Amino acid sequence: MIYPAIRCLYTSLLLLLSAGLALAQDVAPPAPAGPPVDFAKEIKPLFEAACIKCHAKGKAKGGFNMESREAILKGGDDGIDIVPGKSAESRIVDLVAGTDPDEVMPKKGTKWTAAQVALLRAWIDQGMPWDGNISFAKPTALNLRPHAVALPEGVEAHPVDRLLGAYFAQHQIAAPGAVDDRTYARRVYLDTIGLLPSPTQLNTFLANNSPSKRGELARSLLSNQRDYADHWLSFWNDLLRNDYAGTGFIDGGRRQISRWLYSALNENLPFDQFVAELINPTTQSEGFSKGIIWRGNVNASMTPPMQAAQNISQTFMGVNIKCASCHDSFINDWALADAYGLAAVYSEQSLELIHCDKPTGKKAVAAFLYPELGVVDENATKPERLRRLAEIITDPKNGRLSRTVVNRLWARLIGRGLVEPLDDMEQPAWSGDLLDWLAEDLVAHNYDLKHTIELIVTSRAYQLPTTESPAPDSKTPYVFTGPFTRRLTAEQFCDALSGLASTWARLPGTLEFDFNDSGKPGNQRTPLWIWTDEPLELAAERTAARAVRQQLEAALKTVTEAQRAAETAEAKGGKAMEAARIAIEKAAAAVTAAQEPIKTVETPGPALKVIPESSRHRVVFRKKFTLTQPPTDAYAALIASQRFDVQVNGTEAKPVMRDGARNGRIVLLDLKSLLVAGENIITVDVSSHTEKQMNDSERKLYPASVTHLNATSGLAFYLQIKSGAGVEEIVSDPSWRVRRNPESGWNTATLAETTWAEARPLPDNVTPIDEGPGLEPITRQDFANLPVALGPQLVPAVSIATHVGKIRASLLVTDSLQSALERPGREQIVTTRSSAATTLQALELTNGSTLDQRIAVTAAKLLPEAIANPSTLPETLYLQLFGRPPAETERAIALEMLGTPATASGVSDLVWALVNLPDFQLIN
Repeated sequence: MIYPAIRCLYTSLLLLLSAGLALAQDVAPPAPAGPPVDFAKEIKPLFEAACIKCHAKGKAKGGFNMESREAILKGGDDGIDIVPGKSAESRIVDLVAGTDPDEVMPKKGTKWTAAQVALLRAWIDQGMPWDGNISFAKPTALNLRPHAVALPEGVEAHPVDRLLGAYFAQHQIAAPGAVDDRTYARRVYLDTIGLLPSPTQLNTFLANNSPSKRGELARSLLSNQRDYADHWLSFWNDLLRNDYAGTGFIDGGRRQISRWLYSALNENLPFDQFVAELINPTTQSEGFSKGIIWRGNVNASMTPPMQAAQNISQTFMGVNIKCASCHDSFINDWALADAYGLAAVYSEQSLELIHCDKPTGKKAVAAFLYPELGVVDENATKPERLRRLAEIITDPKNGRLSRTVVNRLWARLIGRGLVEPLDDMEQPAWSGDLLDWLAEDLVAHNYDLKHTIELIVTSRAYQLPTTESPAPDSKTPYVFTGPFTRRLTAEQFCDALSGLASTWARLPGTLEFDFNDSGKPGNQRTPLWIWTDEPLELAAERTAARAVRQQLEAALKTVTEAQRAAETAEAKGGKAMEAARIAIEKAAAAVTAAQEPIKTVETPGPALKVIPESSRHRVVFRKKFTLTQPPTDAYAALIASQRFDVQVNGTEAKPVMRDGARNGRIVLLDLKSLLVAGENIITVDVSSHTEKQMNDSERKLYPASVTHLNATSGLAFYLQIKSGAGVEEIVSDPSWRVRRNPESGWNTATLAETTWAEARPLPDNVTPIDEGPGLEPITRQDFANLPVALGPQLVPAVSIATHVGKIRASLLVTDSLQSALERPGREQIVTTRSSAATTLQALELTNGSTLDQRIAVTAAKLLPEAIANPSTLPETLYLQLFGRPPAETERAIALEMLGTPATASGVSDLVWALVNLPDFQLIN
């Protein structure tokens, strides 16, 4: 039984549903004599809301393109979709009206109302009038093609200011005067080399009366190769997601490009060549395009080829295709096929398009994002594809490359880009002429980034007083009136603190850096790669000889005991004498057996490179030398192709740094405490073999990988000793002595080295390779399974041993202080760092142990000066941190904090208070 109320409600619902269906099936259009439909105001918004995403701007799902009236009339794969003047025969009406529930457009989003369907029918019946100025085609890419800009007339000598003169006039802005010399000096020091000017440097600049002194200062700072590289390293590490520790490095799924990048900055490598070597990489630069090889199952948008596509497009073209790596982007016009096309350039095999982790069955076609700039042959080999892609991107016809990097430099130095966001270069610049002129000027000057930086920092635009950046939710259009106030970066903050009392780190966070100019050996001696030419068989013979001696000693002992027993038995006679005779005969036979010639142990030929486990032994190198004075510093670099241990004067020398990325074959040693005035002996105990790290089951399956001989083995050693007598160097060369499987006592001064052979240098252009990582089993293709070529590592390792001290924060692994100050993790590309303070920063700056410890070290070094000359310390600190002397009230407060007499805690409190002031933390 159905209750009356329910029956009434049920009937009403059926009537409503039936009315709705009838409306959807038969929408009455306006009368032909009615008012004409306005395409721009009434139809265009409908198409934009419901149709354009799938059927325009380069996309044509189902073969239906709506970019123009002509394209619509061609219809889709299922035939004609619109018939002008006949809406009843136009299939598009049925689709948007939903007459067939299985075919409704749009498939996602808000469905069309009856009134909207009627409006569409009226437009069709009226002949589909179309405004000729309207197109739904993919717009011409902005900032893509080179565009030369002539400098306008004006009184400004500097080209940037000449271009901005018209801009200021247009916006009725009376630009203020430039900042004073103190402010400019602090700003330009921090922006070009990342350091604060010392009081001496600042006073020298202030005393200079030359009208061109600001330009001279900028050029001088930019010419400082080491400081420039140290500072801009952070900028490029963020952009190229390069770091020294963290995700991917432990298991070999990621490789640094630190050495290549640092050398490129040190040499000021032209930017087009810089980019080419990252896109079509060398061994040293391949870590960028290979990205991170993640363990386990990952989203299809995170594969190495897709990472390459994302990294290259974002960093060098200002295009973010991360959304399009999973599906057609919702935020721009890039499609899934675009992202996969670029990824296919880097893929070793054919790529299938994966839509939100679901295979589509479609294959990617290798292509650049902007085919109008050049075509990549999808049938070419991968090396050919990479070479071609590098050519397209660095071709001067690609104006986007120069505009993207110029925009990034402007944003770094001014606080906001000419185009915002920085990773959407399809947006218009607030001054297109300025962007174009700077970009074309960069190309004309051989892509010299230092030239562009100098151009910006010497402009009056850069020298204007700072303004505050608008709130993130501000809707007010941006108008340039001067640079934004910026906060010190994490690295600048830490370097400024280190500079107060020279409390610099002594060693970098990685052994990857090459501190030599242009990557060439410096003035130091270059060690030779050395090894031994003693036959492998000698090690086995020496093992056997030691065993023989032990047997002979045991046999002779037995003879002696038997003779003593015989003397006792002689008195007893009979059976006792017979037993003694037998014992003497056995002992004599044991002596004879022990004296038999030693048989050489057979070993496999060099082609096999595998030795029996019983033939494992050590190859020991010795170097004896004399020092006239104990060292004040003594750092050594050691590289060997197999596992090794080091002893100095009989004591183990433990590494202060080890290169885990290369199987631990490179170490840095601090030998200061182990060396003495007088005779010293360094020994290096190297394994004769190499092997791959395996579990027990793998060791059984791959016995050849347990004990393996490298095709080329070798060792290189460099030691720099500083003392009151000067600088002395100890390097590996033929003066070193070497012996396979030596007797015990090889690390003592009393050893007679005459029985040891001379070390043999490897032939010219031959360097060792640790083949262990490349042995079976290979579970995945990543950096951890590549044989380690050690030759290229020698010069950088030596450079670190000779450049100990004043290591900047950019070269260190991040700590809690840098992390709190917005130094990013670099698993993703970071194009901008937030300038807004956070709660985490406030907590770290007020209560952080890392900052507290650093300030305590600084205070300890400043304390003697504070005690001896308390009145001068506030002056020094204010000049160093703020670029100005303290006001009288500030000086009085500082002296009160120091105490009378000054104490370490007082100095700590003063330094802590100063580094927490806005005057220090802000770049004005």
